[in-house]
Amino acid sequence: MARLRLRTQLFVASLLIICALLGSLLVVVHHIVRSEIVEGVRQRADSSLHAFENVQHERELELSRTAAMLAELPPLKAVLSTQHALTIQDASEPFWRLAGSQLFVLFSPQGKVFGFHASGSGWDASLAEAELKKSIEQGDNAAWWYGDGRLYRVFLHSILAGSGSNQREVGLIAVGYQIDSAVAAQLSLASGSQIVLAIDDKIIASTLSPREQEDLQGKMRQEWDTSAGSQEVELGGNAYQAATALLHEGPATNVKCYVLMSLQPANALLARLNRTILILGFSAIVLATLLLSFVSSTITHPLDDLVAGVRALAQGDYAYSINLRGSSEVAELGKAFSKMRGELLISEQRRFASERIAALGRAASSISHDLRHYLAAVVANAEFLYEAEKLKLNRDEIYAEIKTASEQMTDLLDSLRELSRDQGISPRPAAIDQIIRHAVDTVRARVEMRNRAIFIRSSGEMAGTLDPQKIERAFFNLVLNACEASAQSEGQVEIDIHSSLELFEVRVIDHGSGISPSICNTIFDPFVSFGKSNGTGLGLAIVSKVIQDHGGSVIVEGTSHSGTTFLVRLPRAARALQEAAQTVVS
Repeated sequence: MARLRLRTQLFVASLLIICALLGSLLVVVHHIVRSEIVEGVRQRADSSLHAFENVQHERELELSRTAAMLAELPPLKAVLSTQHALTIQDASEPFWRLAGSQLFVLFSPQGKVFGFHASGSGWDASLAEAELKKSIEQGDNAAWWYGDGRLYRVFLHSILAGSGSNQREVGLIAVGYQIDSAVAAQLSLASGSQIVLAIDDKIIASTLSPREQEDLQGKMRQEWDTSAGSQEVELGGNAYQAATALLHEGPATNVKCYVLMSLQPANALLARLNRTILILGFSAIVLATLLLSFVSSTITHPLDDLVAGVRALAQGDYAYSINLRGSSEVAELGKAFSKMRGELLISEQRRFASERIAALGRAASSISHDLRHYLAAVVANAEFLYEAEKLKLNRDEIYAEIKTASEQMTDLLDSLRELSRDQGISPRPAAIDQIIRHAVDTVRARVEMRNRAIFIRSSGEMAGTLDPQKIERAFFNLVLNACEASAQSEGQVEIDIHSSLELFEVRVIDHGSGISPSICNTIFDPFVSFGKSNGTGLGLAIVSKVIQDHGGSVIVEGTSHSGTTFLVRLPRAARALQEAAQTVVS
């Protein structure tokens, strides 16, 4: 990842600090306000639950008093004293209307129904007798009776006749009201919230919409944790704060009440709060960005001038002028830079002079050494040729040795001439695969390379605009080097030619022992050779020059103990177009 400029670093760091502080402050404010809102909603839900419990208690107290009052009425006692079911059933209707309840039942002391009245259908005397039996067994004076999908809140009272020692129980009276949507609506109005009454996990009465009721039914079946207190739930896409009260806990049925306070007003307030916080935060960040941009620009502008001077110096421009403004430290740094630039100019001039002398010395030494070697071979073999009859030597072999040494001297001189002259290239339409095949055939023409395995693969369009003679010379050197590198391992040489819309990519792969790390960075410099006893160090230098003349590049893509890969990239037509443009201009 590229390093950021000092101005950017200063700007980003300051902006991040401001954003972090501002964000933390806004988050804390949001958390506090939201906590207060949620706590207020929770308290309202708890208050609604208490209001519901108070209303329920008052209603039950009223109904209990009604049952006690009816039990003391002499006419009712007189009717029950007959112990005749039909008589009691007919005579009990006025008392039911007097009670104003939805369920009115008169029982015998043994629990048999004498009179039964209920609003609506679904309940009968047999259900009343069964529920009475459960209530007597549990010793309840107030009970929840449930059957056939209906729930009643019932209050029981004994009816006694006579006085003193002659007092006896002539029956029981049960007065109750049905728990339905009307009751839930009354309780909802009193508590200011939604009310749901349920038996275990089955809803009996509710003020919720059908969809919300269905969602709540699903949550109840998933074992709603009633011990968790007030909690937030989502029903039908609406959020509620729910509180739960256990109205009755029994072995057969548990009667529960769910008080649900809508969170829509609270959520609307939170949404407005969030929008306000976002607007304030965004406005603060924009303002901070403008201020920091101005401050960072003021601080770093002198350093930008200094960086521009350093870049000019790196490109060899020793006359670039910098005008440093700002603090005394920056001005002092500018003076030191100017002084350093002058010293570097002097040092660079000295270094160039010494390098030219050293390069000339190395070239002369290398050329002298190679020419001496070849001339010594020519002289020695000439003496052998002169005394061939006396020494009984094979003249053809001696002549071949002289010819080889002469060819090597000629090749050295041709390479030097190729590197020294600055002639342009002569591009024309040509197929690069055919050029490379000619270079391979030339390598195979050598006696020691006749049996070398060289494989060529190509893909794409092979036509381009190149200088065929120079490109063939470059690939001849590359292929020859690859064959010589893999001579000991007798490994094969692979040439992979790939063409794209604009480039040729050619990989020459050998399976030799690799290139020494000591010369990897200078392998394309003149007179650099490794691992070859008669190498001149000019082959890869010529390759580099030819490829660069064509506007391409050559690199060592990879090398290891198992082989080396050279990658050549050549433009298919760029050099030709350039030459054509130069011709038109001239």
